[in-house]
Amino acid sequence: MAVEKLYQSEQFLVVNKPYDMYINSDDENEKNTVACHIASYDSHRANSANPLYFVQRLDFSTSGILCIALNKTAAACAGKLFEKRLTKKYYFAVVREHLNFDACDVQYPVGVDKTSSESSHKMIALREDTRAVCGAPRSAHTRLLVLELGYYDDRPVTVVLLKPVTGRRHQLRVHCSTIGHRILGDYTYSDRQDTIPHRMFLHAIRLVLPLPEGPLDIQTAEPFFSDERFSSEWRPHSAKYECRSKEDFIAACDAIDKVAICKVFI
Repeated sequence: MAVEKLYQSEQFLVVNKPYDMYINSDDENEKNTVACHIASYDSHRANSANPLYFVQRLDFSTSGILCIALNKTAAACAGKLFEKRLTKKYYFAVVREHLNFDACDVQYPVGVDKTSSESSHKMIALREDTRAVCGAPRSAHTRLLVLELGYYDDRPVTVVLLKPVTGRRHQLRVHCSTIGHRILGDYTYSDRQDTIPHRMFLHAIRLVLPLPEGPLDIQTAEPFFSDERFSSEWRPHSAKYECRSKEDFIAACDAIDKVAICKVFI
């Protein structure tokens, strides 16, 4: 799959990462990486002739906006913005089952799942009943807004907008799974059971980066309903926000920023 360039300056490159693609790899034979598609395979290394600085991460299965700094100064600037939570990130997702509330805040801490054979990368939300099996938990906060209810493959699903207030590893996937609404096609957090969908339905759709020279506001096109493999299996039920255009998503982003939360998971 091609890596679409959304924005480029002397300081930053912003791309639309396809799903099921690595950001980079230390294996020079691995060509399915963003780095390999837009530069040389070793461009993520500091000793490369033209290094890339990945100031944010996206999972292998997650598609969408990925911001890359093109020099150390830009990387340091963006890194501080992410660290101080001055950026805004919005994700489009489809989750299993119908949600019975309009919006929620999920505030379970996230840590490594020590009970998993995949403990090198699988995470877990820290609740009272998981306290003993979660390594080095870190506070995590996700805001969720319901967009549409419908059916995929004749099974209930909900289209949601997710806003990570913090940026922990697998945070959105873990938080959705923990509240009982796993992301459609999430192989890892379904115990390898959710294999029928052709992809995991999580997409980084908008990034707002308040740079000193002026705010950078990047948004991709809607990625799911425009995919015939999804739309052919989709049957609508009801919609609160029909997000098919960029303007629709701006309105939904404004809503998730301002909405009065009716349910909190802590």
